[in-house]
Amino acid sequence: MSTTMDLTSTIEYARKIHGHVGPFLVIGLRMGIAAKKALDISDAEQTHLRAQVTVPLNPPFSCLLDGVQVSTTCTIGNQRLQFENVKTIQATFQSEKSSKKVKITLNQQFWEQLEQKREWDKLDEVFAWELAKLPESQLFNITIE
Repeated sequence: MSTTMDLTSTIEYARKIHGHVGPFLVIGLRMGIAAKKALDISDAEQTHLRAQVTVPLNPPFSCLLDGVQVSTTCTIGNQRLQFENVKTIQATFQSEKSSKKVKITLNQQFWEQLEQKREWDKLDEVFAWELAKLPESQLFNITIE
């Protein structure tokens, strides 16, 4: 995504599929977008992308999976998205073209900010849109392998 408008329209599309906009949906979208950027994968080439995500499989955390699906087209159905029910939130994306991998985890300071909210069911759309504007470096630790 090169512009804020692209991200805005992607979030609105994700809303239609997911049913609402929340922070973990936006985090998943941003993870997928960051992975494609790090692996130099265009939208036309994203069929060469695979994702392995670890996340607690209960809302709101699991909403992250829908964000990854929307931003990468890696889905459970096409079997390019694998996930595991673990307390840690992490995503590893691999390019089938280059065999390069990128590992994306939540930045510790950002995770601490999220945990301070503690009332997960009350994280709102306003906060989600704020996350859309933050630089990747504030949200994630990104390691290319």
